[in-house]
Amino acid sequence: MEGNDKYIQAREYGKTLIDNRDKCIKNYVLILDIDDTIYDTKKDTIIEPIHDLYNYALSQNIYTVFITAREGSKHVQDITVDQLSSLGIKKYDLLYLRPPKMTDVYKYKKYARRNVVESGYTPLMSIGDQPWDCGEYGGYGIYIK
Repeated sequence: MEGNDKYIQAREYGKTLIDNRDKCIKNYVLILDIDDTIYDTKKDTIIEPIHDLYNYALSQNIYTVFITAREGSKHVQDITVDQLSSLGIKKYDLLYLRPPKMTDVYKYKKYARRNVVESGYTPLMSIGDQPWDCGEYGGYGIYIK
């Protein structure tokens, strides 16, 4: 798919998952990557369809977690929090940044998702633009190619 179509398709699939979830479970979480998933690094803008899904999840009382491969120094964490805020993303339950010495992104993303589960959340879906953004402990995977 070209352009925004892949993000629109991801948004619609995500909304379908939210609408059809088991409403008896109260601790569902939407897991999102940041770069080139909700934030377009080339254009320095929000990716609207995924931002719409994020807002829809919030409106449906779905928790939100960001798991990014950005290096987790204090400086990068501050930049990331400021950037999310400037994009209108001010509410999320957890933010994971990759420990500086952890170079295996697959291992890190799986570890972070497992930590989300161990923190008491039930992943409904995980969304990202890389294969490691979805997988074990992530619920339904939406891989935006």
